[in-house]
Amino acid sequence: MSFKVSIDSVTLDVVSARLKGVVSPYHILKWLANFKENEVGLAIGLLKNLTVFTSGEIEEVYHQGLYDIVRAVPLDEKVAVVPIGVYGKSGTMMTYLLKKTDAFKSNARRITLCPTSDALKELSGDHSCLVLLDDFVGTGKSVADYFESDIEPHTNQFKQIRFLGVAAMQAGKRHITPFFTRLHIPEEHIYTRAFSADASYFGYRNHIVYRELAFDYGCKLTKPVALKSGGHKYANALGFGNSQALVSFFYGSPNNTLPIFWQGDFGKTKWFALIPRFSTHKIALARAFRKKLSFELSLFKEFGSENLIESFATLSIKRGSKRFTSVSSIDFSLYGILKLQREGVHELNICQRLGISFDDYMEYLDEGKKRGLFNSRYNLTTHGLELYEEAHACIKNSQKVAYEDRDTYDLRNINYLPRKFNGRS
Repeated sequence: MSFKVSIDSVTLDVVSARLKGVVSPYHILKWLANFKENEVGLAIGLLKNLTVFTSGEIEEVYHQGLYDIVRAVPLDEKVAVVPIGVYGKSGTMMTYLLKKTDAFKSNARRITLCPTSDALKELSGDHSCLVLLDDFVGTGKSVADYFESDIEPHTNQFKQIRFLGVAAMQAGKRHITPFFTRLHIPEEHIYTRAFSADASYFGYRNHIVYRELAFDYGCKLTKPVALKSGGHKYANALGFGNSQALVSFFYGSPNNTLPIFWQGDFGKTKWFALIPRFSTHKIALARAFRKKLSFELSLFKEFGSENLIESFATLSIKRGSKRFTSVSSIDFSLYGILKLQREGVHELNICQRLGISFDDYMEYLDEGKKRGLFNSRYNLTTHGLELYEEAHACIKNSQKVAYEDRDTYDLRNINYLPRKFNGRS
């Protein structure tokens, strides 16, 4: 597969910075290749208005919100927290990030994390405050439905019920406000619909051409809704319930966000997702990334330094009287972790890209420590950084090697070489 996108490197730098390293420049280019040549400028305009929350930003919001909640509860009383997302998916991610905050660590004895609402009936009587944890409120319908079905039977157990979230649409916030004692969502994270008359994302009147582009492709990437009249309407072409959200998270996008950002191949429409929502699309990205790793490791064996070969080709294979070196599964994963860490990718995204569990990830890091790639805090050592630079140089010098699946793109004016990844040079 090949693609070609014409874009200047300065613009690519600006867009990459806007996405905070969550999406690599390479994947930005692949996403832009979804559009026709005369549409790329508008697609870039949409990208520049997409807000992406990193793990650090989410932890900061959760820390401040939880801190305010705990302060509002008497010292002899406790707080119960229930994630609204499905446990094992987004709910697990939110709980994981909440537990990393100082507000949680310093008040752990007073906070009970409940995986589902079923656990509420087992709580002791000193739990006076219930907190529903979420990342994003779009229309507010899912929060309201969850409250009425899962929380309402337990409301008599608590003196107050609060909501802790990262961001929300204005309409969604209004919808859920009556259900809670208080909402803990930063005011600067409350958003208007992207193409509404009072929005300022694209300027007065200019939003029309952006809306048309997003809607036209959104119709191809979503199912129409049947109307009572017998016709149909693409009610979700601009996000669920016409939310028109421009918000994503480092681990995925809500369905309220414009589908052009999170939808993958849909029906007969081939589409590369920028920040996928569905696991099938995330798996496809992971598969492509692992294929790329395999190709790079093969370059090391052919053109790499002795240092690279000794580090990432440790498997010894005997065939007859001859012995060969090869890449083991540990070598493969360690190289992937080293590469993604250096690019500033979050540890949970690393697991996702490599298709490994978090426990496997920690085991690989321990092995990497033994090899001198990571220090006691699991950050790259000087030796690890040197290996990364050697690997980068080897790949760059081997670009003349033919690769049938290699993607190509054209950057106007100057060749693009990222100087920073997620703030790291």
